[in-house]
Amino acid sequence: MKPQLLTYALPLLLLGASATARADVDYQLKITDAAQHLAEVRATFPAATSTTLDVQMPNWRTGRYNILNLANGVRLFKAFDAKGQALPVAKTDKGTWQVRTKPGDAVTVQYELYANLLGERTRHIDDTHAYLDASGVFVYAAPFRKEPVKVKLDVPQGWKSRSGMDSGSCDHCFVAPNYDVLIDAPIETGIHEFYTDKVDGRSIELAIWGRGNHDGKQMMTDLKKIVLETAKLYGGKYPFQRYLFIVHATDGVGGATEHANSTVIQKPRWTYGPRKGYLDFLRVAAHEFYHTWNVKAYRPKEMVPYDYQNENYNRLLWIAEGHTSYFEELIVLRAGLEKRDEFLEEYAKLIDDYQHQPGRLQQSAADASFDEWIAVGGERARNASVNIYSKGQLLALMMDIELRRQTKGKKGLEDMHRILYEQHSTAQGGYDVAAVLAALRAVSGQDWSGWWAQYVDGLAEIPFDSLLAQVGLQKLVDVPKDADQKTEWWAGWTLREGSDPAVVTVVERDGPAWKAGVVAGDTLVAVNGVRVSSKDIGDKMSLSKAAPFKLHLFRRDELVEMPITPRQQPKGKAKIKSVDKTSSAQQSMNASWLGVAWPKDDSARAESTPKKP
Repeated sequence: MKPQLLTYALPLLLLGASATARADVDYQLKITDAAQHLAEVRATFPAATSTTLDVQMPNWRTGRYNILNLANGVRLFKAFDAKGQALPVAKTDKGTWQVRTKPGDAVTVQYELYANLLGERTRHIDDTHAYLDASGVFVYAAPFRKEPVKVKLDVPQGWKSRSGMDSGSCDHCFVAPNYDVLIDAPIETGIHEFYTDKVDGRSIELAIWGRGNHDGKQMMTDLKKIVLETAKLYGGKYPFQRYLFIVHATDGVGGATEHANSTVIQKPRWTYGPRKGYLDFLRVAAHEFYHTWNVKAYRPKEMVPYDYQNENYNRLLWIAEGHTSYFEELIVLRAGLEKRDEFLEEYAKLIDDYQHQPGRLQQSAADASFDEWIAVGGERARNASVNIYSKGQLLALMMDIELRRQTKGKKGLEDMHRILYEQHSTAQGGYDVAAVLAALRAVSGQDWSGWWAQYVDGLAEIPFDSLLAQVGLQKLVDVPKDADQKTEWWAGWTLREGSDPAVVTVVERDGPAWKAGVVAGDTLVAVNGVRVSSKDIGDKMSLSKAAPFKLHLFRRDELVEMPITPRQQPKGKAKIKSVDKTSSAQQSMNASWLGVAWPKDDSARAESTPKKP
């Protein structure tokens, strides 16, 4: 059955929303056809003094620095005055409807909403739940952005509604002091598991939608540890009294988004059980929870307040996101949820991957932050760009260890962030480059402007060897002792996982494949006359004792032959391990950095620091 607009109740409702009633903005959402992802939304705005009112749907959502064109889910847009009479509406751009009204009259708009953007974490409705991020659901009018907000949902019987917002006067009602709070407090309504507990006198809640191999009670136990450990970074100061974790156990989508006092985390439903998958969940949870401070409580000044219709350009997203990635790892480790070896294994992969990104020599962290709004993926991303998350995380690593060196282990990167939180909150207007440099100087007593020019605005290589050595570590390739071969051929391509034949997805700039002329999209069929697939091409290449090889591939459905000269490299995984002999100073610095003691088995091999005569 086609959904019907709810006009039968409109005149009565509008009469109760006269210009003199109150200044609140009232939102109502009724799910009209859950299976078809449809709802009807109504928003009533107080009386305005002008003859037109621009009503807008945001073009992006916070936490996702891309224009998403969220108005594309809106149809059958109408407007009415306080007496229920239709008002003229003209759409003036992709996300703006201009309503012609009379001064002193309230305005109600009504529209059908299609909500099937689960992976974008903006809006999703089906027969089991609805996830509603206001940025993709509720329109706003700039003159009333700061006015109090009320939300009422009409949902199927048996559903429960959760949000970071305060509850209203009914089971599915919420209130917020303004639209900015509404947009930063998504609603999860439907059938879900729910847990609640206390940490430092604050309520911690967990709502899980979807079936999977998760253990809700264990998740809640571990999330409480993450909450406690994160608060320690800020001296036990919390920017909230209640926090809601929303978890989606899903298929086909994954990701997470932070909000002011809540987050949504999406992971495939059968990935919560295996340890690696569960550790990934904990890291994501720590990342989003740390954002409660870094990004929500304080953020770059160009995003204060958010401009929902346009790009919010700034050159500090590598701090907002990359530093959050850095602390997510430390939080999970310090909370006792991850082993030290697991932590170091993640960093070995991160550094190894970064060193195989030629884009690190093409784009600075500051430029990547500014260009995040137009960031590309795939081959171009690796060869011509850096990622604000990974580059920012590795710069944070460098900053933290250097701060600890400068302060003899007494202070670290969390002290810089504590200053930003206390002195440059969103209420205070946010922070800029000068504020960050001033915070670094306050922590270390040193001028960081030269470092900034080299590593943030510039393209200087991160000195991983000397950096790790300060904390008694080294990066190496761990070649298994029982390996048949100690080396392997490296061509510098990435192949589509599991594909047969082997399809090239990325060719590393200036690598052997790049120089040979291989391009993304090529289908590799043979090396030296032997058929290959993505699973066995390495083994087949190892049969050749000398280069160049004869490579056969299909391009544009035509067979192409070309010579390729791969490079020999150690066969094994990148690892970070303790150096053969460590000083007590290195061990102390390591413990200060990680927040966990230097392992006893490594201490037995340590070289004591010679005493001064």
